[in-house]
Amino acid sequence: MSDSTTEQTTDTSAAPAALITPEQLAETLNDRQLPGATLTIEDYESALADYALVADTDDSGDAHPLWLLILALRGMGISVDELCDLAAKRPQDTLLFGTCELNQHRPLRPGRTFTVSAQVRPVSRKVSRTGGVLDFVTVQTTVHDDSDNDAVGDIVTGYIFKRGA
Repeated sequence: MSDSTTEQTTDTSAAPAALITPEQLAETLNDRQLPGATLTIEDYESALADYALVADTDDSGDAHPLWLLILALRGMGISVDELCDLAAKRPQDTLLFGTCELNQHRPLRPGRTFTVSAQVRPVSRKVSRTGGVLDFVTVQTTVHDDSDNDAVGDIVTGYIFKRGA
């Protein structure tokens, strides 16, 4: 009688994935319009954030300024994992949150709906002093208040892909 079970093995000797070229990265990402999103800061979310941030309470009714960053990240229309896929992040690569510039034009109000648009700026590659490869991906995001269509803020987030060997 023969044994009908089969043994499954995973080939771990496979060569690592090839590094994307700067030209391929630019072709995929430069000036790429991301889907964006329409989001509402719910009253309870604002209250929970204030509590978690140990924010001073005031009578303004405004959401904490950190909500501008939250709207930018949620409002890209893709997840950070999907951005990594677009940038051809490999298992041996490391994603670093490089920079974040917030320009808030006016306070955010809980209960309001905001439309977020996002676009990738031109990407760049640098080689470190130790010979490591760093790819810089910057996303420009703008948040508009749907009640009057005015921009309430601009956010620039920089992601650094530290490419492994």
